[in-house]
Amino acid sequence: MKKTILTIIIFAYLGLSAQSQGLKNIKSATVCKNAIELSTISVFGPTTAPKELKTKSSNNPFDRSQHPVWYKFTIEKDGVLLFDIIPIDQNDNYDFLLYKIEGANYCQDIENGKNVAIRSNLARTDQALLGKTGLSITGKPTCYSKGVDVKKGEQYILAINNMFKGKGHSIVFKYLENFKIKGKISSFDTKEMLKAEVFWTNLRTNETTSFVTSNKQGNYELKVSISTEAHRFPNYLLWAYAEKYYIADTVIASRNVNGLQSRQYDFKLHKLKKGNNDFLPKIFFDPNSVNISSGSFSKLENIYRLMEQNKQMEIVLEGHSNGFYPSTDVDKILSENRAEVVKNWLVNKGLDAKRVGIKGLGSNKMIFPYAENEKEESANRRVEIFIVKF
Repeated sequence: MKKTILTIIIFAYLGLSAQSQGLKNIKSATVCKNAIELSTISVFGPTTAPKELKTKSSNNPFDRSQHPVWYKFTIEKDGVLLFDIIPIDQNDNYDFLLYKIEGANYCQDIENGKNVAIRSNLARTDQALLGKTGLSITGKPTCYSKGVDVKKGEQYILAINNMFKGKGHSIVFKYLENFKIKGKISSFDTKEMLKAEVFWTNLRTNETTSFVTSNKQGNYELKVSISTEAHRFPNYLLWAYAEKYYIADTVIASRNVNGLQSRQYDFKLHKLKKGNNDFLPKIFFDPNSVNISSGSFSKLENIYRLMEQNKQMEIVLEGHSNGFYPSTDVDKILSENRAEVVKNWLVNKGLDAKRVGIKGLGSNKMIFPYAENEKEESANRRVEIFIVKF
């Protein structure tokens, strides 16, 4: 019997050892003076669970359950600092406080409140993000805070607390580089310089992370923060808008960002005109289908942006099909359904349905009535957009 119990204990011990194998031990770093030094160019973790403090300590700035761990790191390049705190167990609730080190007595200054956290995120979790928190470029979603502009050589303290006993975590650091984009905005129709808004949007996430307003002479200077790792954020959209003008834009690939500051990005904006669709994109579809072609979604985003900037604008979506002339009932229904799909996409983005009308013309207005190849047929499968009010 004793031999059996001993065997069970040994196997249990070996099992626990196997589970903790490879985990970085952080249990000694419960106070600032014992902070673990990190590198910001490599992933740290996964770790063991933070050690529980049975009593509230003046060394711990968290006013909730005591499972703290402290880290110290040195900035290794200029730019914007981002990081993700990724729990092993997505049900854990991690909070953090970030301090910039000022002076030799930084731990004491943090303890007595002289050094205040420059970033924090407390008691805000998002299960859809599997419990992650940290710093993001925009400070969104709510379980994240905004990234920090940093200089090489600066030092920081990161205090983390798990509300539960739970499990450990990993920390992933990222840097964005800062660039300045310059240019001029003018009217194509009148040649006058325009006061306009200029935006910088990440096309992978659809987040607009920077914007600026040009002066009366049309000049603008926009600060943008970019990952120069091409696999992270492949493309960005630089776009400009002025009241009662169409949006103008240009796509910039992340592999080309190093040339941003060596050239000027000028935009000539066309005036909005009722009933005109010369400067509005066409939305294309797969054959015999209401599925929007993959290349048309960026065009839909542009329409949405234009209508968001012009709150009084109303449009009509005109659906078309590739078929026989005169159009059949089947073609007419398909064209109406295509217009309806585009409307639903815009409404789901947040537009008022009353601002978007639809109609289907079947195959009565094909661009290529005698289409000879797939390219010509695809041009017929479309929704055109017309402004009826602005």
